[in-house]
Amino acid sequence: TWRSKFAAAGVYIGGANAACAGGNLTAGWGRSGTSMGWGLLPTYVGPQAPGWGFGGSLISPAHAAAEGNAAALDAVSDARSLHLPTGSPIYYDMEAYRGSTSCTNAVLTFLGAWDRRVAAMGYVTGVYSSAASGIADMQRGAVGKTHGFTPPTAIWIALWNGVASLSDGKLAWPLADRSKQYAGDVKVTVGGITIDVDRDYVGGPMVR
Repeated sequence: TWRSKFAAAGVYIGGANAACAGGNLTAGWGRSGTSMGWGLLPTYVGPQAPGWGFGGSLISPAHAAAEGNAAALDAVSDARSLHLPTGSPIYYDMEAYRGSTSCTNAVLTFLGAWDRRVAAMGYVTGVYSSAASGIADMQRGAVGKTHGFTPPTAIWIALWNGVASLSDGKLAWPLADRSKQYAGDVKVTVGGITIDVDRDYVGGPMVR
C-alpha cells in the first residue's frame, strides 16, 4: 500500500551509532521489498565527527584513517550478511557537526579511508550528511583535492528546505549521483497507517 505513494526507503544495516537493532531486517526482507518495486538505500551509522554534539562512538583525529578503514570492513560485512551484491551502494551516515579545522580534517580523512576500502571491495560508496557540514566539507575536499580524502561516488544531502529538487548549489557530484532529504519529522498516513518519516528525493544509486 505504501509503495503506491513512495518509491524508496533508507535502511539502516549497522554501525556503532545505529539507533536501533536489526529487527526484521534480513536478506529475505530486502528481496521482498525490491520485488515490490522499492529502491533501498543501505545506510551504515559508524563513528561520528569529533564535533558531533551527542554521545556514542566518535572519530579519533589521530586514528581517523584506521577507523575509517575498520568501519568500511564492518559495513561491507553487514552488506554481505544481507546478500547485497557487489555494485550495490552503501551510504555512510555522518550526522551534522560543528567543529574546528581538526574536526573537519578528521572527518575527511575518515571518510576518505572508508570510501577507498568500500570501493575496493566492490561496493558503491555514498555519504549522507548535512548540507551545512559534511556535504560542504566534502565539496571543499573534492574541489581542493584534500590529501587523504577520496570523494564518495554519491552524496545524500540533508537540507530541510521543503524543496524536492536536487539542484541546490553547485556541487562536484552530478544530479544522477545525488539524493536529498528535503523534509524531516513529517507525519504521513497511507492506508490508514501513520508513520513519522523524513521525505527524500532520490536521484542517486539504490538497491533494486
